[in-house]
Amino acid sequence: MRKYTSFALAGALALLIQTSGQAQVTITGWTFETNAVAVNNSPSPTTGSGTASSLGMDVYPTPNVGVTTDDVLLGKGSDTGANLVADTTLTWRIRAQAGANGAANGWSSLAPIGAQGGQFAASTLGYNNITVKFDWYATTQGEANMQLQYTVNGTTWNNVQLTLGGSDGGLVVSNNTTSANTVNGWFVSDSISNGVASAGQDWFTGLTATISDPSAANDANFAIRLVNASTGADDVSTQGTALNNNSGNWRFDNVTISGVAVVPEPSTVAMVGLGVLGMLSLRRRR
Repeated sequence: MRKYTSFALAGALALLIQTSGQAQVTITGWTFETNAVAVNNSPSPTTGSGTASSLGMDVYPTPNVGVTTDDVLLGKGSDTGANLVADTTLTWRIRAQAGANGAANGWSSLAPIGAQGGQFAASTLGYNNITVKFDWYATTQGEANMQLQYTVNGTTWNNVQLTLGGSDGGLVVSNNTTSANTVNGWFVSDSISNGVASAGQDWFTGLTATISDPSAANDANFAIRLVNASTGADDVSTQGTALNNNSGNWRFDNVTISGVAVVPEPSTVAMVGLGVLGMLSLRRRR
């Protein structure tokens, strides 16, 4: 009987390993609905724990070097472009405003590739199969080219391809290998130059990236950046013109970092534990 009990216990544990953590769950997410409408340079997540911050808003003259003044604001039904999608919930706008030196906006074609945008950090300890999803908006004078980067150590940033969602008409995915003024890799572009007459003021929803790098799993230092893919002559607005360096911004909503749990849920552990106790009790009686 001892042999059969051991087999049963091994089978229960194998089933636990096979079935635990199969569902993709949100590790950390930002919908911004729990943040007040106000200046906020680091809005707290709605789900889980992590940090959000902007990059490069107080570095370059636009026309003067400004002060980072990101804010949570309520979207408008009139903020629609080529795809006619609006977001009337709370969103996060990234920009600078005037400081002691005078008028400023923050966004600049002088910024190197990957130096301006938003950063979201969340530990993936206990999770694998990491997926990133978000909504993105650029104003008519906002930068047209955006890339997603991730890090597993907080210092080295890696470019990754984005997959478009169901409300991304007018957005183009490209892989640059020629121009030194655009990231050597994947980026998306919302621009009239792509043949979209009403580019700008578009909410692109459900942009998704699957992080296949195994180092991104179970990583306390995991973070993503949604940043400018171009600089200099390639850094154009959604209107296909050179960035004017004094207006325009990006906004984000529904930013989620998800994964598959690699440890069993407490309820699953409890069920297997009860099963093991039952088998042990049966063994004693026999």
